[in-house]
Amino acid sequence: DAQESRGLGDVYKRQDLNYEAHVAGFDGESFLYSVYFDGGVTDEKAEEIQQVMSDYSSQNGDEENYMGYIDVYKGEDQIMIYLDLGGVSEENCNMAVTGILKALNSVAGIKSVIINEEM
Repeated sequence: DAQESRGLGDVYKRQDLNYEAHVAGFDGESFLYSVYFDGGVTDEKAEEIQQVMSDYSSQNGDEENYMGYIDVYKGEDQIMIYLDLGGVSEENCNMAVTGILKALNSVAGIKSVIINEEM
């Protein structure tokens, strides 16, 4: 179908998000989300993101619909979310990548998210 053939890059542009999302590059099964905030990174925001990702994983992560391994850590200027799609079915890959963006929509103060910024 025409929409699908445009590829993953356009998927992010079609999301209804409260912040800007960009894809800087693709590297197989690994995705690194750099989450930037208005006013910088705080421990509170890092904990909030950790909780949102934990909730997202538990809501979407049964054996049949495995959505990948997710890790969250605080960088100097941003919060990093690592997604490894190893073992995720082909049908669930796009949903896993965009699902994180949608889950982040509930966090106030996000200025932008850049996927695979350093690749």
